[in-house]
Amino acid sequence: MFQRKSPLTFLQSMRETVWPSMGWIRTAKYMLHRVLRLSDSPYRIAGGMAAGASISFTPIIGTHIVQAFILSFCLRANYFASLVGTIIGNPWTFPFMWWLSYHLGVATFSLFGLHVALDMPEGLTVMESVNMALHNPMDLFLPWLVGGYMLAALTWPVFFVVFLFLVRHLKQFQKKRQVKTIHKVARQLTGQDN
Repeated sequence: MFQRKSPLTFLQSMRETVWPSMGWIRTAKYMLHRVLRLSDSPYRIAGGMAAGASISFTPIIGTHIVQAFILSFCLRANYFASLVGTIIGNPWTFPFMWWLSYHLGVATFSLFGLHVALDMPEGLTVMESVNMALHNPMDLFLPWLVGGYMLAALTWPVFFVVFLFLVRHLKQFQKKRQVKTIHKVARQLTGQDN
C-alpha cells in the first residue's frame, strides 16, 4: 500500500542513501519524527542514539551499524535509534572524528612507550590505508582503532545526556501539541469554539 509505483534500482537507492532527493534538512526532520514516534522510553531511545553516534568514531566504516546494534543490545537500547545515531558519522564529520581518534591512539601508545608515526599521510586513499593496515598496522590502523574505541567509550555518556535532554523535551512538546489539538477539536464538536 505504501510503496513506490516503480521500485528504485540498486544504483538509485545508493544515490538516495548518499544524497537524498528530498534534501538533507527534510531527511533529518523525517528521521527526527520517526525517532519521536518510537514507543520506547526516552532512556532507551537516547541510549540507542548515543550508541550509534559514539561508534562513529571507529575507523571500520562498513561495520558502524552492526557495532551500534551490538552496543544497543548490550545496553538494552533501541535499535532504530542506534541506526539514526550513526548518521552523526558522515563524510563531513568523519575527517574530524578520525583525526581525533588517531591522535588519541598515538598519545595512548606513546604513554605506554610504543612508537608510532605521528602524522597521517597526505592524500591517503582507501587502498593505501588497507596496505598500511596490512604491512604496518602499528603506524596507522592500530592507534586509530584504539583511539576510536576510547573516544567511543568517552563520548557515549556525553551523547547520552544530550540526546536524553532532546528526546525528553521534544516528546513533552509533542504531547502538549497533541493535547492542544484534542481540546481544539473537542471545543469545535461541542460548539464551544467562538
